[in-house]
Amino acid sequence: MGLASDLKRLRDVECKDKCVLSIYLNTGPKQQGDWNIHLKNGLKRLGEYSEASGDETQLNSFKKLRKQVEDELGKHRNDLARSLIIFASEQNNLFEAYYLQHDVETALHWETKPVLEPLEALQAKYPATGVILPNLDHVTVLDTSLGHVDAAFSFAFDPETEEWVRFEGTASGDRMASSSSQVDKFDRRLAENLNRFYRDLAQTVEQMKSAHDWEGLVVIGEAELANSFRDELRTKPERIVHKNLSKSSESHIIEAAFQ
Repeated sequence: MGLASDLKRLRDVECKDKCVLSIYLNTGPKQQGDWNIHLKNGLKRLGEYSEASGDETQLNSFKKLRKQVEDELGKHRNDLARSLIIFASEQNNLFEAYYLQHDVETALHWETKPVLEPLEALQAKYPATGVILPNLDHVTVLDTSLGHVDAAFSFAFDPETEEWVRFEGTASGDRMASSSSQVDKFDRRLAENLNRFYRDLAQTVEQMKSAHDWEGLVVIGEAELANSFRDELRTKPERIVHKNLSKSSESHIIEAAFQ
């Protein structure tokens, strides 16, 4: 499940009394470690409010969640991206942590339900989208939501069977690199049949759009290839980006897709 699906589920979380901890923490390079101070001060302040309420159950629950948050940061201190978002509730058996490549404003909340407005703002800016990067002998499809790549799928052309073969994970990168080194051996045959190959793959992308609840599609690639793939899609893409970003980082691709 991607972040967009999690957001739908989080909207249903609510308690009678305060029981949900929501944390938005800017951990980007500009913070230079100050995020740790902001986190400690914010948790201390919320703990004082909870203690002042006189509700022992609420206070004990908050202390347990605070420990979970501190343990989470302890395990991933060296893996921080530009922001960290956490939703935690002992009553709802909830603990979700998201490490994102987009800035958020640091804020901590202890409420009866998750504070989702900042996350919903990210969703409006970065809706669930299928990002397609067509190349001559391989096509990469990224399942994205909230500016985050939830999954990557690669389809490489097999010159022996003249079929597209689907890969996931690191195997796709290995296969793509291998196929790219062999382009000269079969590029003429592939180019002659490119529209047919793209047409078959476009049908698969349409099926993926439905399965992943994508709100739209973005095609990124060299002009001729991107336009050719666009022409085979039944769904009109939200935008076409004429850049070859097949070897770029995911964050760079996301930036180009939603600029």
